[in-house]
Amino acid sequence: MSQADPQAAVTAYWSARAPLFDGVASHVAQRDLWRTVLEAAFEADGPRNVVDLGSGTGACALIAAGLGHRVRGYDASPGMVAAAHAAAKAAGVEASFETALIGDIPAEDSSADIVTLRNVLWTLEQPMQALQTAHRLLRPGGRLVVSDALWSVAPHYRSTYAPELVARLPLHDGITEPAMRLMLEAAGFSTVRAWQQLFPASPYPGDVPLFVLSAGRG
Repeated sequence: MSQADPQAAVTAYWSARAPLFDGVASHVAQRDLWRTVLEAAFEADGPRNVVDLGSGTGACALIAAGLGHRVRGYDASPGMVAAAHAAAKAAGVEASFETALIGDIPAEDSSADIVTLRNVLWTLEQPMQALQTAHRLLRPGGRLVVSDALWSVAPHYRSTYAPELVARLPLHDGITEPAMRLMLEAAGFSTVRAWQQLFPASPYPGDVPLFVLSAGRG
């Protein structure tokens, strides 16, 4: 398997799922709860420049845009980007979406006040690269909001990747909050705060343990 194969396989998988993904996604069924949690985690007292990495169908991006922020979303899957455009139009909110790998985001350094990463790290061969990209894009004093979960608790909510692809994804089984805090520290973030306690219960069927963390770029 070449170095390019894992990303190509992941991109193809999510492009195939894009047309029907929102029909089974928790961010649609629990939209109001996610809005409450993300609004709190943003801690913004006015419109901010938000970059959403691994946007998918626009879960975080559309919530951020609905809160009045200026939003740019990026995803490697053209199918997901098309779905995000359609979702923004249907919701009547303004957000731009582009197809791009996380390591090649066409945005200037220090151009974002907030970067969001929701359920992205487990899909990546190099998850630390995503945190480093977020750090690069944030202005000094900016904030990363990252959410993921321990997917091994309920594996049927993960993927049907081929075994050889799974072996290349270090966080395919998910990640715990303590492990995420260590990754954030290694990527240069500080002042980490948890927000998942604002959910009355896990938004994922099966009570999958999740975290929503904010972290500052010094």
